[in-house]
Amino acid sequence: MTKISIKRKWLLLLVLAVFIAAGLFAWHKLQNQAKETAAPDEQAKVQRKDIVVGLESDGTINFSKVNLQFTIKGTVKEILVKEGDPIKQGDLIARLDSDDYENQYQLAHAKLQDAQQQIKDDKNSRLNSLLTGEASLMKMQSSLETLKAAYAEMERIPDAFAANDMKTKKRDLEIAQKEYDNQVKALDIAREAYERSKSLEQEEISLKIAQQNLDNTRLYAPVSGTMLKLQKKVGEAVNDEQDFAVVHENNEVEMNTKVIEYDVGRLKVGQKVNVTVEALPDKKYTGEVTKIDHLPVTGNESSGLVNYAVVIKLQNADSDLKDGMTAKATFVIKEVLNCLVVPYRAVTVHDGKPFVTLLEQGQKVEREIKTGFTDGTTVEVLDGLRGNETVLYAKKPGGPR
Repeated sequence: MTKISIKRKWLLLLVLAVFIAAGLFAWHKLQNQAKETAAPDEQAKVQRKDIVVGLESDGTINFSKVNLQFTIKGTVKEILVKEGDPIKQGDLIARLDSDDYENQYQLAHAKLQDAQQQIKDDKNSRLNSLLTGEASLMKMQSSLETLKAAYAEMERIPDAFAANDMKTKKRDLEIAQKEYDNQVKALDIAREAYERSKSLEQEEISLKIAQQNLDNTRLYAPVSGTMLKLQKKVGEAVNDEQDFAVVHENNEVEMNTKVIEYDVGRLKVGQKVNVTVEALPDKKYTGEVTKIDHLPVTGNESSGLVNYAVVIKLQNADSDLKDGMTAKATFVIKEVLNCLVVPYRAVTVHDGKPFVTLLEQGQKVEREIKTGFTDGTTVEVLDGLRGNETVLYAKKPGGPR
């Protein structure tokens, strides 16, 4: 009995030792698993990028457009450009059938020539009349001088002449003087008529209008840019109230948007803007604010929101942009370009100093760094890290505290 009890005792001790060893192994494994679970499980490469803080606003792309019109009626004879063609200021865009306007010009020109010839003939006639009148005046002047001398002699020795003779002579002198004065006035009128001649104003105006109409059968580009739209085809009628074509002036592209009153005070003309277009997700455009309206946009009174229209001029617009596209503007308040960055959640603070956890040869190592600007998602690293190093951080959001 004693031997059996001793054997059972050792057997129980052996089993107990096995259970204890198994328990220790399981506890140690659980501890390692717990440590692994608590360890950072997200990684990020230290890289260079831009950090931008700004205000966002939706809007639309707007081309600076010029509508081209003929100023006369007619039928399109020729169109020399296609939609999408680049054009320069002064390029010929289209021509109307000019036969009728050419005939009108020739008729007006002929009428002016006829009027000019008529004036020339009238002037020659008036000149002849003037010369004849001047000759008559000279004869009348001679007769008048003779009468004056005779009457003066009668007055000098009145007793030598009969009273009736003196009275008759005086009357003859007065009539001659009156006729002479009338001839002088008539000559003055003739001279004015000769100098004035007939006016050609009406004929010259008619010719000028005919010339303008003939010139206006040709439509030229008033600005440089790109032909966006042709509204008519060869053979179709046009008039002076219809748009014939639309030109994208100087290929300038703007974005129109509205900014709420709480944010508009942070904007200024010349401010940098980053622009993205919904239809072109891989493209990035830059621009600047060119106009901020002083009056609010109407139509939002019921919502209680006050917005102001803002215009942005794009500086690197390309042919992929289309008028009316939906776009998003980010008005840059502050930015740091091409700086080393890490995720905001990768930075922790100990004793007031920022640290990150790095993965070096499979081991986790904490390193103190110097931080700069942050947008709440990314942190600028001024010192302590190099590009392409790997930092670790927990899934649970955290950051500098």
